[in-house]
Amino acid sequence: MSKAAQFDPFDTRQTHAVAESARKLIAEEPVLRLDSGFAIASRYDDVKHILLTNTIFANAGGFRPTGLQVPIEDRTLGELDPPEHGPIRRLAVGAAAGPGAVEAMRPFTRESCEALLGAILARGRGDLVNDFSVILTNRVIAKLLGVPLDKSHWLAEQAEAVMASDMPVTNRTPRGFGYKQSFPELTGFIDEMVKKRIAGAERVPDAITRIIETARAAGEAAPETIIRMVLLQLLLGGSATTRDFLGNLFHTLILQPELHEAIRADRSLVPAAVEEGLRLAPPVLFVIRTCAEDTTLGGVALKKGERIIAAIAAANRDPAVYPEPDAFRVDRVDPPTHLSFGLGAHFCAGNQLARMEIQEALDVFVERVKPGELRTQSGFDLRYMPTPFLFGPVDMPVERAA
Repeated sequence: MSKAAQFDPFDTRQTHAVAESARKLIAEEPVLRLDSGFAIASRYDDVKHILLTNTIFANAGGFRPTGLQVPIEDRTLGELDPPEHGPIRRLAVGAAAGPGAVEAMRPFTRESCEALLGAILARGRGDLVNDFSVILTNRVIAKLLGVPLDKSHWLAEQAEAVMASDMPVTNRTPRGFGYKQSFPELTGFIDEMVKKRIAGAERVPDAITRIIETARAAGEAAPETIIRMVLLQLLLGGSATTRDFLGNLFHTLILQPELHEAIRADRSLVPAAVEEGLRLAPPVLFVIRTCAEDTTLGGVALKKGERIIAAIAAANRDPAVYPEPDAFRVDRVDPPTHLSFGLGAHFCAGNQLARMEIQEALDVFVERVKPGELRTQSGFDLRYMPTPFLFGPVDMPVERAA
């Protein structure tokens, strides 16, 4: 177990292989103290317990190094505890999944999928990440936020720059500390949109307006910095995780043409394929919690203040829960809920939007692309984005098979 005990949650070379490295732990040491001072939980039931029990396993500190103090406007929803979490989550849910908001986006999403994939097929080559999933997810988020379509490419560049930086872990870049200093153009653009909506200069039925109206309905006035925080969450969480997952899903279909053929032959399998793909390649590999009190997990005593890694990628492959855990099976009958969107109070606020985008992208892909029609370009080397807790390819250059 010495190798496993050296697991570093901030080393991408290790975190991107967490499902593999934790496989033995599930059977032999499902809750293990690490040399780094963290503990790691790998078994499905233990990870589920951590995600559901926020009173014991607090979210403060999130994915950050121990002791790093991050202002609330720079945090993620997953780094918030009561009393801040509830009101801010309501704003996020209202923005991302207001009444009819997701279904209203479906035609636009499908149209975008068809146009982006059609362009790649017409050229006979392209990049399924940078020419498809990055643009798609940011177009959808841009429309959700009320951003003009001609600015969606710029928005995509800004989001990619954030996710390729140290910001998600250290809250810092060479330009400064926090989003305001590190990405002034992005925050300035968002702040200007928020000011116009609050002032009533623009009445647009978008996420910003829904945030403002949700707050007012609760008898509150959300500070502009908090509205910006929620919008950044939608932009970064909604675009980065979905683009990561789509890259992994397309790669799986290229490597497994028989799976591609099965879904193409029976499109009713698309929702099951999406869920199975999410189980096997969760965009968020793990979360980190802090023990709010002394407790016991999997027979291991944990002290108040200890930090524990809930290894979602490992739990999703627990053989006690999923027979043939490493196989992509669309024929599973009522499988237990995967943990890729979290559970409980911190269940992903944008899960409905993400599922809709992925379903439309997969459906269009299997409709337009024959199994084996696309292959990765010669010399392709699978590389992952540098954020330790996220899991998605940097690119996916493809070409028509000869």
